[in-house]
Amino acid sequence: MYIDIITIIAAGFAAAGVVMILNRLTGKRMPRWVVPAGAGAGMILMSLTNEYRWYPRTLTVMPEGFAVISTAEHRAVYSPWTYVVPYVDRFVAVDLAGIQRNAAQPDLRLSQVIFFARWESVRVLPVVIDCVQGRSALLDPQAMFNDDGTIRVARWDQTGMDDPATAVVCKEG
Repeated sequence: MYIDIITIIAAGFAAAGVVMILNRLTGKRMPRWVVPAGAGAGMILMSLTNEYRWYPRTLTVMPEGFAVISTAEHRAVYSPWTYVVPYVDRFVAVDLAGIQRNAAQPDLRLSQVIFFARWESVRVLPVVIDCVQGRSALLDPQAMFNDDGTIRVARWDQTGMDDPATAVVCKEG
């Protein structure tokens, strides 16, 4: 967040400088309001650039073995251009490289689901997926692993095999 603020302020100064140079080259014929307007325009453009480039930039720094399973596009009334060109402000990924299996229960797979959101901390949740019954459960502190490799959780969610996390974990793991 601090880097975004710094880049936005720097873009404002840079845009104001460009407008001042253009004003000097035109013999100071531009009105006085052009310099602050140029600074404001530069700041707005940098802010939009930061918003639209967050998702691709985040994907480039993700480690190998992660698969994006869901994205959420941002559209808002206060930014009407997002109805024409929305941007991704949150997404969910699964750690495929870290999938764990138990030889006693080969249909159960343990992985991590990672939630990314703009301006929020990354959340990592361990999840167990049953690839035969098409269900998943978040591993909370009350989860118990039995001696035979089965697991007791507070609640199984019937996600089905077409759920993105279930599909990718069961295919890869």
